[in-house]
Amino acid sequence: MFDDQDDEEKQKKWLFKENIRLQELSRNLEDERKLIEIQMGMLQRQQSRNMLLKKQLEGQKNLFDQKWSILEKETRQLAIDKEKFEREKLMYRDKVYREARRSMSNAENVKIFFKGVDDSDSLKKRYKALLKIFHPDNTHGDKELLQAINTEYERLSRFYLGT
Repeated sequence: MFDDQDDEEKQKKWLFKENIRLQELSRNLEDERKLIEIQMGMLQRQQSRNMLLKKQLEGQKNLFDQKWSILEKETRQLAIDKEKFEREKLMYRDKVYREARRSMSNAENVKIFFKGVDDSDSLKKRYKALLKIFHPDNTHGDKELLQAINTEYERLSRFYLGT
């Protein structure tokens, strides 16, 4: 009987200790569960922040894409406008040159081309230089002006040759 009582005491002690150990484990598990819940809450808040940041980033990307497309469109338009301006500038310059030559084609203005010529050699030199400049085959050549230069050259060559 003594042994049974001892065994029973040992069993009670063991059960008591086991109960304490299980309660301790239960508290530890409860603490770990609370810690996991806190971490899950933090993770969810971080995920919601990440989603918000992702939406903001997408909005900024869309805005950037819109600005970029506007910039590309305006750059293309600027290139087109520049080409148009260059063409108009060349047309205007040619028009001004033509009008200047037309105004010079009358006999009095053509005399300016041969100003300072005193002999037939300098007259020929000047005439050849003028032909190179104002020949109609050149980009800025003018037929009317060349005819006026030819007329003045013939008049001056007759004068220097005495014919």
